Amino acid sequence: MEVLFHGYCPCCYYEFSIFCLYFAILRYTNRLLLANKVMHLLIFKFNKMKRRNCIFKYSLCLLFIQILFLESACADSREFSAGEWTVRFKDETKQIDLLKNGELILSDVFVRFNNSSNYYNSSEYTDVKFTKDEITDEFGPAQKCTIQYKKEGAPTIEQIFYLYSSKDFFLTEVYLTSVDGKVLVTNYISPIYTTATNQFLPQDTDNRLLFVPFDNDGFITYGSLPLSQSKSASAIHASGPLARDTISFEVTSIFNGGSQNGLVIGSVEHDTWKSAIRMVGSRDNRSITKLECYSGASHSATRDDKVHGSIKSTTVKSSRMFVGFFDDWRLGMETFGEANAAVVPKREWTKGTPFGWNSWGGMSTHVNYEGVLSASDFVKEYLQGKGGFGASGVVFVGLDSYWDNLNWEQLEDFARHCIANGQVPGIYWTPFNDWFPDNERDIEGNNGYKYSQSHLKVNGQKRKLYGAGCMDPTAPATLSRINYFIDKFKAAGFKYLKLDFLTAGMVEADKWYNKDITTGTQAFNYGMKYLRERCGDEMFIVESIAPLFPYQYANARRISCDAWGEMWHTNYMMNSLSFGWWLDRVYAYNDPDHLVMGDRSEAENMSRITSGAVTGYFMIGDNLSTKGNYIGTEVSQEKVKKFAVNDRINAVVNLGKTFRPAYGHKVFGSNRSVDLFTLETEDAYYIAYFNYDEGVKSGELTLQDLGITPEKVSGGIECWSGNNVQIQEGKLSYNLPKHQAEIYHLYKK
Repeated sequence: MEVLFHGYCPCCYYEFSIFCLYFAILRYTNRLLLANKVMHLLIFKFNKMKRRNCIFKYSLCLLFIQILFLESACADSREFSAGEWTVRFKDETKQIDLLKNGELILSDVFVRFNNSSNYYNSSEYTDVKFTKDEITDEFGPAQKCTIQYKKEGAPTIEQIFYLYSSKDFFLTEVYLTSVDGKVLVTNYISPIYTTATNQFLPQDTDNRLLFVPFDNDGFITYGSLPLSQSKSASAIHASGPLARDTISFEVTSIFNGGSQNGLVIGSVEHDTWKSAIRMVGSRDNRSITKLECYSGASHSATRDDKVHGSIKSTTVKSSRMFVGFFDDWRLGMETFGEANAAVVPKREWTKGTPFGWNSWGGMSTHVNYEGVLSASDFVKEYLQGKGGFGASGVVFVGLDSYWDNLNWEQLEDFARHCIANGQVPGIYWTPFNDWFPDNERDIEGNNGYKYSQSHLKVNGQKRKLYGAGCMDPTAPATLSRINYFIDKFKAAGFKYLKLDFLTAGMVEADKWYNKDITTGTQAFNYGMKYLRERCGDEMFIVESIAPLFPYQYANARRISCDAWGEMWHTNYMMNSLSFGWWLDRVYAYNDPDHLVMGDRSEAENMSRITSGAVTGYFMIGDNLSTKGNYIGTEVSQEKVKKFAVNDRINAVVNLGKTFRPAYGHKVFGSNRSVDLFTLETEDAYYIAYFNYDEGVKSGELTLQDLGITPEKVSGGIECWSGNNVQIQEGKLSYNLPKHQAEIYHLYKK
């Protein structure tokens, strides 16, 4: 090296040599982050002491530095980068920092898991190795970055990151491998676990955690919650002096309402595990002080009475987790949905936006033969083909629960009647529920099976949910029952199937008939795959009470629990749309439930139908029967004739699209819903505005705040009234009476 520095002053030479020695020591001791910083300082020093005496010697020395730098960066690399994301391993703590565009998002991340009830942390392992491979997966070219942890007497951990050059997110998963050939027994793996204080949001009262429920039963709601909470149990949604500790299922977002910036994290695989994200906020509403994204969730909200089932193998994998930080958390949630559909495609529907009628909202338990025939006729005479109702030719007329008030001959006649009226006949079923679990009897179909042969058990006792026995989706008795009913439905001519109370097939249990099944999610997938294949591709399948995930077995899913016609119900259903609108990325349609007019005010009627328009799905629920033993009221039927055939509103329904919330931190009404929603199409902007309250709501909407450039708008109308909208200086004027909703259709220039 001394020859290379001929012509330089001795002090520069010795200073440079000292830094080189320091660099070598750091490299030898694997303190790579600091070594890289010293390397940059070496280059700076060398350039400062450069002389003009020998360009060859200068170039040779610079090459020497570059070789050292590359060796530092590549050999046993502790830092992986691709596109906007960097995974930085800290040798001192064996923990990881996750950075986007150089900004720290999550720090001190490690893997946590259990094996035979013993818990392990990757940060406690001693031997760590690194590999990097170029791969192509469902999302395109990626760097597969693997960190392998080994420790004597413990399973080997492979922590894998998939980094993409042009994505706002990365994926991560964990493999556990036995080192002695013994079977691992685990029901918990957390690929993302940190108890560090992470501050990726501003110090702001608008910071929020998103609670996503596991399913839609029991009138459960989504929650947009401050990072702190009140001491009062009655003010659970309020901020306060305590750090909020909450759990969200399968996905969450932690976002700022003002800037819309936010973290989105969740699972994109739903074949084995129930996953969840536990978050602990902070008293100052700024920080996340714990984040635990894990596979193996069991909770009262998952309807479980037993811990998550264990995976038993010499190699066990977690779900693949999605981690993204977005300028707009709403885009992040939509991207999360699209990522799921890239892993497992959704069940598509290409035959047009669904319109129709369902018996439950008005007829309830009083389904009768003459009544449902007349309801089909009502739809044909007063709705079908009028005002855009069923414009695509898809009109479902569905019998809900208590369809068995009719015998099979009557059901077949009903189906023929609907088909003659140009409608698609529909029916309802619960594939995993024994509604008389304490009465032993034969499974339908004379197949030799008893209902008791289908029951799941927890701690040796029959497992019940909704008052019904939970049926094992893998049991021959259950599968034989599926064969019988699906074949009967198809033979009768039904091509619309509403499935209900499906969470019963996903509960954890002592065991399942199929010995390869050890978790509720595995069992659910087994049964639903069987059912979907039995139905075939011609059957439109809609899930009612059901988990959010997995999704690929149905064309549509009801976005909330039951909703009728009063403003409370509209506000409740809109809570689910406010924070679950993105589910149209994994289902062809979000179902707003039956739209019931009843005896409610006209404002409530219009708001309820508007809730259908902004989901792109329209099933009337009033009792439309004019004959039989339970005839509908003239009041509700006249309202249906009036409000279900507005051509401007139905043009919005026919788009078949779900509107996006304008924000997530401002909520209104007793069910805490967003009141303002938007949708952009190729030639228009749509704005839906709800007044959930008793008073008048008036003012101006600034179009720019909604992502609409005023100069691109040539005018527009309000869809219910047909009146021209008033836009001045980029602001749209509104005046909403109590319980009223309006949709503004703005034309693009």
